[in-house]
Amino acid sequence: MYLNTLKPGVGARRPKVRVGRGIGSGLGKTCGRGVKGSGARKSPNVRPGFEGGQMPMKIRLPKFGFWSKMSYLTAEVALNSLNKIESDVIDLAALQQAGLIGKRITHAKIVLSKLPNFTRKVTVKGLGVTRGAKAAIEAAGGTVEACERVTKAAERLEKSKQRRAAKVKALQDKLAAEGIKKPAKKDKAEKAAKAAKAKK
Repeated sequence: MYLNTLKPGVGARRPKVRVGRGIGSGLGKTCGRGVKGSGARKSPNVRPGFEGGQMPMKIRLPKFGFWSKMSYLTAEVALNSLNKIESDVIDLAALQQAGLIGKRITHAKIVLSKLPNFTRKVTVKGLGVTRGAKAAIEAAGGTVEACERVTKAAERLEKSKQRRAAKVKALQDKLAAEGIKKPAKKDKAEKAAKAAKAKK
């Protein structure tokens, strides 16, 4: 074997296609771009999803559902899974340490298992708890402290109700004081003058 006898294997190197060098080159005349139109130009500037003017796929398909950004940061934990935690205080850090939720989770909620098997006396802090799970924890002698997020949501709802009630009361008082006022009827002469002005 000599260096001057070495060559690549069959099919290892494909012959180079010289575009724009005549019809005989295979891709010569239009260089594989077809004929005319925006796609054959140097800069077609066609936006993604454009289908030549017909109704695009993203509009033809039906829209449904809703994807919340918070779904990537929230998680649900079954009540029976809390048996894996040795600590008597269950919070977000305890759930992460036990491997029940991921590190990126910022909000967690405890839900009742189909067959509840939880008899430990624990204190739940800073977590959302369903009614059934709360009843099961309290029945076992544990306590559930209200989550700050739930408390703030309840406060916002109460303030909204108060504002709505105050607005309705102010409107009722105004109607009681002034009564319902009907718009004054227009005079026939005024109507005729307005019609004549519109014709001009």
